[in-house]
Amino acid sequence: MKNKGENIVIFRTDRVGEVLLSTVAVRMIKEHFPESDITFVTSEYSRPLIEGQKDIKKILTADTFSKSRLFFKAIRLADSLRKERFKIAVILNPHKMLHLACFLAGIPNRIGYDRKWGQLLSRSIRDVRADGNKHETEYTMDLLREIGIVGLTPAPRLFVEREAEIIVDDLILQQGLESDKPLIAIHPGSSNPAKQWPEDNYIGLLRKLSREIDCHITVVGHEESREVAGRIIEKSGVTALNSSGMFDLKELAAFLRRADLFIGSDTGPMHMAAALDVPVIAIFGRNIRGAGPLRWGPVGDAHVVLHKPCESEKCYDPKCPYDYKCLSNITVDAVYNAAAESLANR
Repeated sequence: MKNKGENIVIFRTDRVGEVLLSTVAVRMIKEHFPESDITFVTSEYSRPLIEGQKDIKKILTADTFSKSRLFFKAIRLADSLRKERFKIAVILNPHKMLHLACFLAGIPNRIGYDRKWGQLLSRSIRDVRADGNKHETEYTMDLLREIGIVGLTPAPRLFVEREAEIIVDDLILQQGLESDKPLIAIHPGSSNPAKQWPEDNYIGLLRKLSREIDCHITVVGHEESREVAGRIIEKSGVTALNSSGMFDLKELAAFLRRADLFIGSDTGPMHMAAALDVPVIAIFGRNIRGAGPLRWGPVGDAHVVLHKPCESEKCYDPKCPYDYKCLSNITVDAVYNAAAESLANR
């Protein structure tokens, strides 16, 4: 593996946050193998996060969310991989279909974790990420050591396209957000209720931010969360932009880069904001180390993590018999104070 011109493929086919954090592998592989051609395999949904990354030559997509037709999907992916004549495959999210596809494609160096048909890999390490003893990006570095890559863990990268910036700039002008007032992006949504700070808390936060700070507020999210965002804004009585569902991922990246502060839970947009050097106030729940902020917190020094797990009680995920007390224990004042301090420092 000393040849600097290796043809390498990286796999990360799960959700937005995980895919974005995995860009540290692209950067480190390119530094170690400067003449290499890097292909990235991801999900169709997360693909826009990878497009435009200068160190990635090609992008392929694979579906690891659906459990159906595993062997068919593996054979089809293997056909695509075989054409590229890869020498090294780095599989960052263990999955039977990905392991089988790399094996069928005849990639000689198949690196990954010892789970989900890990015997199909040529080299694997024990998957201890659920212990949550360090950040996900550092676990990625552990895997890269198997192909001789060592060094300090870099920060994730997120490329913002000029076309997306133009669309966002027009919207900012239309909505009157171009003034010197700080722009605060709030993301209340999550597909996991164990990550969602209560709606009433967001309502109280909007009121306090609007009352105490001369700022613009926007509530961001998917189209599916537009109703929730609208309800929060309406009940708060605050003038705020409901931008949920307005943007695709590329446009969301461009919009978040214009923000002065991001407030939300452990979600993909939180990692996007951090990768764009936007200060983050991250709200975490649950007393599960592998799902906690040590592993999944925002990367960077300008961020604040608020986490008050119920240490004496077993954590149930996603159905909690304690009504997610760990999240309601984080007060509106705590989030507001962190936000005010962050804006004052910026």
